[in-house]
Amino acid sequence: MSDEEDANIPDADTCQARCVEFAKITGTDEACAQFFLQDHDWDLSRSLNSYFEARTTGGGVHVVPGSSEASAIITIDDAAASALENDRKRARASDGDSSDGADTSRPKLTATPPKRFSFITWNIDGLDDRSLKKRMKAVCKIIETEAPDIVFLQELTPNTYLYIEAKLPQYELFSAGADRDYFTATLLRKFRVYSDGHRIIEYAHTSMGRNLLCVEAHIGPLKLTLLNTHLESTKAHSDTRMKQLRDCFSRISATSPERVTIFAGDLNLRDHEKYLQARCFCAQMKSVGGPPAGVSDLWERCGRRREVEFTWDTQRNTNKEVPGRFKPRLRFDRVYLRDAGRVTPVHFGLVGLEKVTGTQSFPSDHWGIQVYFSIDQ
Repeated sequence: MSDEEDANIPDADTCQARCVEFAKITGTDEACAQFFLQDHDWDLSRSLNSYFEARTTGGGVHVVPGSSEASAIITIDDAAASALENDRKRARASDGDSSDGADTSRPKLTATPPKRFSFITWNIDGLDDRSLKKRMKAVCKIIETEAPDIVFLQELTPNTYLYIEAKLPQYELFSAGADRDYFTATLLRKFRVYSDGHRIIEYAHTSMGRNLLCVEAHIGPLKLTLLNTHLESTKAHSDTRMKQLRDCFSRISATSPERVTIFAGDLNLRDHEKYLQARCFCAQMKSVGGPPAGVSDLWERCGRRREVEFTWDTQRNTNKEVPGRFKPRLRFDRVYLRDAGRVTPVHFGLVGLEKVTGTQSFPSDHWGIQVYFSIDQ
């Protein structure tokens, strides 16, 4: 092993923690975890993605019992081997354009509905011109590598939308107004998630042109309602934001109970608004309403892990300069789920945590949220 490869290996405690987390999420054990983590430079997200792709395409993992050393027998068919190889190629691709490797991310046709799917929501800060192209290139590379089935993006501009559309041809894109200065978009991975229609719902109360992008889709027999939004920004617009949030919750309640509903995006919620939401009360309003019955906040549902709580974290993310000693950390971005008894969230994590090569910037001033779901048959 080279010195460069050694440098990529985390310390022993971190490796052990990632093995335990991998085993917990996948229902396997630490020997299997080591196999996947070592093959992906101990990157937990990439290792999970590789494991779930292998499971989806018919692969199997059998850990050898009674051995003093970590070992595993991997039994995979041709489709699973191809999926794993494609994942390796995506993960090890250079920082240059990936046009030569476009075939590696091409979805595979299958007659069997998947048993799992993955999701990312991310405010990509397309309004900030600093290192914009390099940052958007990094965003596309992360999406290509992680290969989520559903992506919610916020703060796209017409130019960044066109760039992402060109760089990610494996996705079908729906925008909430590409003629606006900035907007949201929902991406569906082709041949995995199929659209049944979409619409844009304008908020009655907004001074910033905010709206709700609703996409109806299905994964096999699983029916999905996907609600992507960017609620009113800044502390001064708290009341407007609460009205918009109440509207979103009302729309979830009005959705057919047979449909799995994912409501997510940059909700711009502050800590005191979380308190008000929990109390179902807001200044100058009679009621926020709170999440409807059966709707869960996935950070809370997935264990309330402190290391993945804050998505706008100026202590760790230096893209925005905040004067003074106090560096705010806020959970602006959230994912709510009404599972309809059909899906279970199995992992909640963050993406975009590394600076973009050749810059002093992260891909965005927000971390993205990544969630893995299992489909209950």
